[in-house]
Amino acid sequence: MANTTGPTRERLFDEALLLVTESGLNSLSMRNLADRLHIKASSLYKHVEGRDRIVAHIQEQGLRSCHLALSRSVTSRSDFANAYRRWAINNPYVYEATMRTPLLRSQIDTDVEKQLVTLVMKVIDGSHDQARAAWSLVHGFVDLELLGRFPSKANVKKSWNVVLQMLDAL
Repeated sequence: MANTTGPTRERLFDEALLLVTESGLNSLSMRNLADRLHIKASSLYKHVEGRDRIVAHIQEQGLRSCHLALSRSVTSRSDFANAYRRWAINNPYVYEATMRTPLLRSQIDTDVEKQLVTLVMKVIDGSHDQARAAWSLVHGFVDLELLGRFPSKANVKKSWNVVLQMLDAL
């Protein structure tokens, strides 16, 4: 049955985010998105310039979602790190699009990334270098965990606790 109402830009972005949330960034193609919206792929270009614009929107939403999750846990560095880890584990595909894929900064609201950086700086309560080191430590561990890079017999919980101790020692 033909779609007589047509998608809106907002509906297109919502459906793209849902597609990525369910199946990952690699599943996001104009054809897959159009199929979900019951329209022709060429019709999507009436609403967006291309896939990169959609990816940028997903990244922006991911940064907002991460910021919201982290802003609830600013009492300590450990709480902050645990909140980031929970957000990443609960949103693996959005995490992938937002934290593992180069940000399309020219197409996202620059304030969104700045707000997240400001929050990290506030929690770390140190220099930019300390904040980068802390972010790298936490992000690196979480990324390795999500990629399944720890041996099956590794005590990930114990290793994570060492990360938290290192973070608090900065």
